[in-house]
Amino acid sequence: MPPQSVIGAAALPAGRDAVRSSRHIPARAVCRRRGRPWHPARLRLGVLAFVLCLVPRAAQGQQASMQGIVTSSSTGSPMEGVAVVLEAGGQRVKTVLTDRNGFYQIGGITPGSYTLSGLHIGYSRYELSLTLASGERRTANFTLQLAPVELKGIVVTPERGAAVRDLGRQVVTPAEIRAVPVPAGSGDLATYLQTLPGVTTTGDRGGQLYVRGGTPAQNLALVDGIQIYQPYHILGFFSVFPEDLVSSADFYAGNFGARYSGRTSSVLDVRLRDGNPNRYRGMLSVSPFLAEGMAEGPAGNGLSWLASVRHSLVEQTSEHLMGALQPYGFDSQLLKVTATNGEAQRCSGMALRTSDRGRLDPAETTSHVEWQNLVVGGHCVTQGKGILRLTEVNVGFSSFDNAAVSRGSSIFRSGISRLQADAHITSMIGTLPLYAGFHISSEGMTSDLTEIFGIAERNSGIFGTDVYGEAGIPLGTRGELRPGLLLTALPIAGAEPRVRMSWEPFGRASEKIQAALGVYRQSLLGTSDLRDVTNVFVAWMTSPDDIPMQSVQGSLGWQQSLGGGVNWSIEGYFKRMRDIPVPAWNALPQFTTRLVLADGRTHGLDARLQWNRPHFYGFLGYGYSWTEYQVTQPEFVGWFGDSVQSYHPPHDRRHQVNAVASADLAGFKASARWQFGTGLPFTQPLGFDEAFDYWAHLWDPGHTLGTERLLLDRPFNGRLPTTHRLDLSLERSFNLPVGQAQLQAGAVNVYNRRNMFYYDLFTARRADQLPRAPYLSLTLRSK
Repeated sequence: MPPQSVIGAAALPAGRDAVRSSRHIPARAVCRRRGRPWHPARLRLGVLAFVLCLVPRAAQGQQASMQGIVTSSSTGSPMEGVAVVLEAGGQRVKTVLTDRNGFYQIGGITPGSYTLSGLHIGYSRYELSLTLASGERRTANFTLQLAPVELKGIVVTPERGAAVRDLGRQVVTPAEIRAVPVPAGSGDLATYLQTLPGVTTTGDRGGQLYVRGGTPAQNLALVDGIQIYQPYHILGFFSVFPEDLVSSADFYAGNFGARYSGRTSSVLDVRLRDGNPNRYRGMLSVSPFLAEGMAEGPAGNGLSWLASVRHSLVEQTSEHLMGALQPYGFDSQLLKVTATNGEAQRCSGMALRTSDRGRLDPAETTSHVEWQNLVVGGHCVTQGKGILRLTEVNVGFSSFDNAAVSRGSSIFRSGISRLQADAHITSMIGTLPLYAGFHISSEGMTSDLTEIFGIAERNSGIFGTDVYGEAGIPLGTRGELRPGLLLTALPIAGAEPRVRMSWEPFGRASEKIQAALGVYRQSLLGTSDLRDVTNVFVAWMTSPDDIPMQSVQGSLGWQQSLGGGVNWSIEGYFKRMRDIPVPAWNALPQFTTRLVLADGRTHGLDARLQWNRPHFYGFLGYGYSWTEYQVTQPEFVGWFGDSVQSYHPPHDRRHQVNAVASADLAGFKASARWQFGTGLPFTQPLGFDEAFDYWAHLWDPGHTLGTERLLLDRPFNGRLPTTHRLDLSLERSFNLPVGQAQLQAGAVNVYNRRNMFYYDLFTARRADQLPRAPYLSLTLRSK
């Protein structure tokens, strides 16, 4: 069940070789926007001017300020979400929440005597009396002592959960991940994300997430600050982020701040937890889908470590459980070491390897896909001395290799590797919070796409540098404006202004309007053959003619607490996208094709309702999304009379509903998830004909049959049937002398709904998603 934010008995408010050739796409046609050209440069200049006009002169002079890092006595790790309260004479002056580094800042403090308090669920209240002099900058680090509390009578606050976001950022905690049933001993971030409005998958296999009309290659995923290209496993329930490894995750479905660069759709920024510095602990778990183990402990001299291994079992067990072979396999290994130097510095090193392989269509025995990730990196956080500042530095290497064989003969491969270094500073100018930093990266790509896009084997590289800045400007006492600017020098110079805003119209933190507008560019493109849902192969390459893909997007939303743990939110959004590489349409299905560039537009609505009580968590989410691509091709003229065609891409799910419930019932924990989605687009056939090759010899059609050939209609002009599924789990924990045993029983697709995965037009064969799959898992955890 998601965490209940408790503060004693009182609630506190939260705070991119595809060649772009003129013979394929005329530049004038690409830039056409239904009679009117679109000039994103005008938007950039307008937003930038708006931002500069709003930035006030930083307050100088006599006000005091302070900062600090809050850690836990039980783990020694920084604590996120601690309420740091500054009071004077019993009256609350300011309240801030610590970030994921346990860091807080308070500015604009009138000199005088104060009481500083730190409050968090399950910890004793911390208090410090202090006197701040004129212009003083004070550092006050402190540790909260563990003090478990009874949940009875506790007031729950709404600053966490699927219905609550802050400037587009949704914080996901392990307890929230645990609320969604997964056929394994612990929850997984991949399954949780799939319950959110605006997040779409094309099926329960493939490991692909589409967010608000964007493609998987337009999503940015970070693990401890280092980029990972494919964090999701081939079986859609699982990722490299199981519940037991995650400290917290920040998810932006769009309109993220200037800190993040190089992607145009979404951001998933995951922080792995540190190993326990005080004692050794372990976990073993087995289910028909997955076996995993985790261990952690101290290594002396401020060191701690965390190790994890996972291996799938579904290929070995599926025939017994589901009555048919499910040929999916994956495994992963992780090691993280953390070193601390008092409260002011913390560094960690991490190595992660993953491997996936399988056949998305079990009946296609000659086809398969596989991929591997390798991530190695270091992360350091340092608190400034004598100056209010927190510095984060990330250095790392990551690589991704994938290959596929289609129908036993066509082979294609692609790989990418990345070296990165970036630094981020959280500071203050006068009384204004300032966030700034830079990114440096070098990426090398190799690919052989001769048989898929007609692109011969090639190697390429890209070097990128950018800097950013973002300020937190108070809008009186009721809101905050976050103007930001990302300036890119390489590989293609440009500016990306972004503005985010939060406003409490009635002066209550429980009722909030949030809005955002920004420009996003992506020079590195990941291309896949969208004509075939079973092809999840991704080819990474630089943008055609060095023209980056670009997106202008905005959002406007409202969220509100209704009391009693009930929260709801609604948000509308839009995107305008250009230069998206897509496979060219052809009336004759053929494997080899070329790439053309499309422009796109998306608009949609996310609605969320959450009920969070001490022994119950419920979430209902509805997402409406409309995405359309526009493509110019000479082939369209002969078939449809116009060189420009518009279509909905294969991830355009119009309506989506997800319901999640988790409850504690007489020592048992019951969890349920029901999902519903309208049909995804597919290209309908026009029919079959008999083709004759007159280059070989003359045929007599009256006596000889030609080669049967399938003809296709306009791209993606049909819709598959709707899909829906119910997953259930029931869990019971038992105390043992050496720890705890957890027994879980459940089933995927409880009422055995036949949800179509795709339909093979050549063989007239239907392939479905997973049938009903019961499971039983056992998890052992040491004390």
